[in-house]
Amino acid sequence: MRPTFAVAHDLESGESASVRATSSPLASVRDQFRSLGSPVVVFCKSHSGSRLLASLIEQAGVSLGAHQNDSRDSLDLLRLVEHLVNHFYPDFSPLWNEAGGHPEIANTAALAAEVIADHLQARTQPGGRWGWKLCETAYVLPVIDFLFPDARYIHLIRDGRDVAFCNHAVPDTHFWKKVYFNTDRMENWQRHSLSHKDYHRHSHMFNAQHWVNSVRVGRSYGAMLRDRYLEVRYEDLCQDFRMQARRILDHINVAGGEEIIDRLKDCVHSGSIGKHQLESRTKRREVLQIETPLLLELGYLDTDPFRARSRSLRRRIRGLLAAWFSDRK
Repeated sequence: MRPTFAVAHDLESGESASVRATSSPLASVRDQFRSLGSPVVVFCKSHSGSRLLASLIEQAGVSLGAHQNDSRDSLDLLRLVEHLVNHFYPDFSPLWNEAGGHPEIANTAALAAEVIADHLQARTQPGGRWGWKLCETAYVLPVIDFLFPDARYIHLIRDGRDVAFCNHAVPDTHFWKKVYFNTDRMENWQRHSLSHKDYHRHSHMFNAQHWVNSVRVGRSYGAMLRDRYLEVRYEDLCQDFRMQARRILDHINVAGGEEIIDRLKDCVHSGSIGKHQLESRTKRREVLQIETPLLLELGYLDTDPFRARSRSLRRRIRGLLAAWFSDRK
């Protein structure tokens, strides 16, 4: 493993003295990161259409890292996020309590420095804009906010009914159990085991639960970031790309940008919006049973579909009873 403070090549002169004077390992790393500038952080539930958003940000001159997967997620930041989720989430209080002496605090600080150094290998100009896209960043926002107090955040949200029919990871590890359920102590969910077999049999239900938890966690932490947090709907981005792109670029303080928007507008496709309607009525109903409260909260549903059906059923029963009693008179 490289030295703990591996971002030294990007630090301003004179930084080391202030680092040595700081007692907390995480605070020391944060002090080192000050010279790197404020990152742009993009997160979402997987399969929310974030590649278009990543392209827009990179075209605007923001480097999203040296090592990415096919979805443009940072493989370097994933190491830090997995570590934080596995060892701390959802309770980060040991990181702020030096007296508690949690054994992973020093390792966490060392890993943060190493990960950011690896991630920044793609930044060609010291001082240039940078950031990353990683879906599961939502779960560690308190730590990211501590390390980068001026970071700008973009949360992309897509209709959960569509996301439910895009398969992702099986919740069969400590990390993915926490991502789905906020705890790694789950062994079964909705009477289904957390196995590959049950996941693939009921993937739409597991994906719906994953969407609900990811969006709720991201929105809850995001609200605490105040004006540094921007929520973008995937459907709006596709259907009114120019206006939404302008909102995003304004949020990350990129002036102009019309040429960037013009270059990308032909890459925008909205064909996957509403794709859940192609699925069976039974599966769609099972998804709604999990997602309805959040869909209503976000405005993807205007009314509670189950309440409407319940009232209709009650009206039919009342009508049948009234007719029966009328016939007996």
